[in-house]
Amino acid sequence: MPYKPAFPGIIPADESPPGVIGDRARFPTLHNLTCDAEIGLRCRPAVARWIGIYLESYYGPAQYRFTWSGDVLEIHDALGGGDDESPSRVIRPGNDGRYEIRDLWYPLAPTAIGELHQRHPDALASLALDAAPAPVPHMLVYLTDHPGAPSSLRRNIETALAASATEPGR
Repeated sequence: MPYKPAFPGIIPADESPPGVIGDRARFPTLHNLTCDAEIGLRCRPAVARWIGIYLESYYGPAQYRFTWSGDVLEIHDALGGGDDESPSRVIRPGNDGRYEIRDLWYPLAPTAIGELHQRHPDALASLALDAAPAPVPHMLVYLTDHPGAPSSLRRNIETALAASATEPGR
């Protein structure tokens, strides 16, 4: 499985990113390292918004875009082979108010979860709330703390957050 950015940055920035995740000691819950499988991640609206801001900021809104119309989320994904003419994925909240975002999500090993809690406790506490995304320092650090982060990522996230505060549907 080639290393790709994820939400959040799973591999800390002070570690070298592997070309593939092959360290079963750090990632023992990965079942098959050569097989990508789409998984439905169920998340609250605030987390879905953070995921959208992060992915748009990393890939650019021409490649990956989350738009909102009331409580309906549309994901426009040119990375998955789509383009502006391709149908977007329309996601409505379930009975529990959560959105199921189907993508290539990989589980974290328990040791990596512990490290994440040690490195970013404030960001994880923010994600546990239902507050709208805002450019708070601990979230900006959290989203850019991985070796695949381009130098422009923080600025892109701040720009996306500013746009989401002023533009309906972002």
